[in-house]
Amino acid sequence: MSTSNISKYLSLSLILIIFAFLINNYLTFAGDWPGAFSLFNSINLYSIIQFLLYVLAIILPILFIYQNQDLDNLKLANNLENLNGFIIRFGFWSVLIIGIVDAIISLLIIEGFLEQLIGKSWNIKFSNNSFRAPYVHFPLLFLSLIFAYYFKSLNFYWLAFLVVIAEFQIVILRFVFSYEQTLMSDLVRFWYGSLFLFGSYYTLIKDGHVRVDVLYTNFSEKNKARVNLFGSLILGIPLCLTIFFRGMYCKQCVLNQPIINFETSQSTQGMNIKYLMAGFLIIFALTMLIQFIIYSLRSLEIIRKN
Repeated sequence: MSTSNISKYLSLSLILIIFAFLINNYLTFAGDWPGAFSLFNSINLYSIIQFLLYVLAIILPILFIYQNQDLDNLKLANNLENLNGFIIRFGFWSVLIIGIVDAIISLLIIEGFLEQLIGKSWNIKFSNNSFRAPYVHFPLLFLSLIFAYYFKSLNFYWLAFLVVIAEFQIVILRFVFSYEQTLMSDLVRFWYGSLFLFGSYYTLIKDGHVRVDVLYTNFSEKNKARVNLFGSLILGIPLCLTIFFRGMYCKQCVLNQPIINFETSQSTQGMNIKYLMAGFLIIFALTMLIQFIIYSLRSLEIIRKN
C-alpha cells in the first residue's frame, strides 16, 4: 500500500472510529445497551451490533479507497472540509432556532402567559426539561439538519451578529424599561459559547489561531507543511481525542452527565439549554479533529510535491 493510501486510510478510519464511539456512547449510556466490549464477557445481540460499528469503521475505509483509486489526499481533504462545513451549519441552525424558541417558552412561563394559553398541566410539562428537551429541542435539532443541508452559505459573522443582538436587547430592556430576566443572560452565553467553539475550526481553516510566528514566517512552504503536520499529529489530534475519551468514557463524565440528565441552570427563571452547551465541546472536538486531519493530508501533499 502506498504512503498516500495509508494516510487516506488512517484519516478515514480515525474519523469513522470517532463516529462509532459517539454512537456507542449514546447507545450505552442513554439507551442502556451493554457496550461494545462487553462482548468479551457475555455475547448478546446489542453488544455485537455495537462492536460491529468499530469493525465497520476499520473495514469501510479499505473498500472506499479501493473503489476510489483516483482520490488523492487533496480531494479527500476537500471532501472532509465539506463534511465539517455541514456539521458547523447544523450547529449554527441548532443554536439559532433552539435559542429563540426556548427563550420564548421560558419568557411565557415566567410571565404566566403559557399557563393561560395551554393550561396548568402543560405549563408544568414545559417547565420540566425532561419534557422540553425531547419534545421541543430534539425536533428542532432535526429541523436544523435539514436547514444545514439546504443553506450552504453560512458565515460566522451571522453568529457574531446574534451575540450583539442578544446583548443589545439586555441593555435596552434593563436600562430603558428596567426589566431583566435570567434567560436574557442565558441566551447571550448560549450564543457566545457556540460562536467561539464552533468558530475554532473556521479560524483554523483561515490560519487565524494565535501562535509564535518568529520562525514559522520565514520557513519555506515545505517546512511550514512539516510544522503543520507535526503540530496536527502530535498536538492537535491527541487533544481532540483526549476531550472525547476523558469527557465521555463513563456515564458520570463531564460531557455525558449533563447531556444524559438534560441539565439546566439552577435558576428557575432561566433557559433550559445548559445540557446543550456541553454538546458544544463535542462539536468543537469533532470539527477540530477533522480539520487537523485535513491539515495533515494537505501538508503531506505539499511535502510530497516539494
